[in-house]
Amino acid sequence: MNGSLESALRFIHLTSSGLLAGSLSFGGSALVPGWEEELPNERKSEAARTLKAFNAIGPTALATSVALLVASRSGGVLRRLLDASAAASLAGVLGTTLLGTVPLNRKISEARPLDYATEVTASPAKVWARTHGVRTALGVAAFFCAAGASVLSTKKKR
Repeated sequence: MNGSLESALRFIHLTSSGLLAGSLSFGGSALVPGWEEELPNERKSEAARTLKAFNAIGPTALATSVALLVASRSGGVLRRLLDASAAASLAGVLGTTLLGTVPLNRKISEARPLDYATEVTASPAKVWARTHGVRTALGVAAFFCAAGASVLSTKKKR
């Protein structure tokens, strides 16, 4: 892979990983289905565009991470290890989202509302919070791995 293509991929990867980590860390309430229904009618179309953009961040980060892992041959063992760690962390984000938070969101959404939560009704919310914590930690780890690999990439060029 030539240097300019690798630099562009690293920039896209670092940016999308940072956006993903930020959206997971600070946007937990925005990730729960139905949040766009709370907005006034004039802002619903804007919310739909924003939701589509956020849905594209994770796949972009994962695709660029895998592309860097496969195509980048130079840079040493440490940079390859950081690229592999970022790819594994982003795959973990995808896995915990598809296998953890999405089914739990459905289960929580389908449950009938109660005035007082019981142990049975509070359990999915507690599991969701733990799963979201794991997903957030993996997203932040992927960002730090991407940042480390990018720093090593720029040091090699000097």
